[in-house]
Amino acid sequence: MDIVYYDYKYLDSLNELLNLSFNVTKVGEASNQDIELIAVVENRVVGYMLLNRLTDGVKGINYFYVNYVCTHPDFRHQHIATKMFQKVFLLCKEKNISYLELTSNSQRKIAHDLYRKLGFELRETNVFRKEIL
Repeated sequence: MDIVYYDYKYLDSLNELLNLSFNVTKVGEASNQDIELIAVVENRVVGYMLLNRLTDGVKGINYFYVNYVCTHPDFRHQHIATKMFQKVFLLCKEKNISYLELTSNSQRKIAHDLYRKLGFELRETNVFRKEIL
């Protein structure tokens, strides 16, 4: 398994994974500030995460908001997400990223266990969203 930056040649395979995991299809391009990582086995995308680079303008620090963390069902329990996060931790140090933040559906208990194991802490907050478009 290789963990690499997303390349358009993997679009069909990535969309299969995103559809299985979130019932969505990738149609856009990430901004040049963002990072898309994929885990690849024999030219098949088996893991994905999108890192949105953000800046806290008050504190003057950069952070990544982590989106779409997923592993293909046929490849779960092989530590793929753990290895992807280990790469992310290294990227954070290289790119002066102060912290990672993510949200996760309350039903994703296995994912929550992974996040805790990796050092993430549950915050006391509610997430609000207003759809515009």
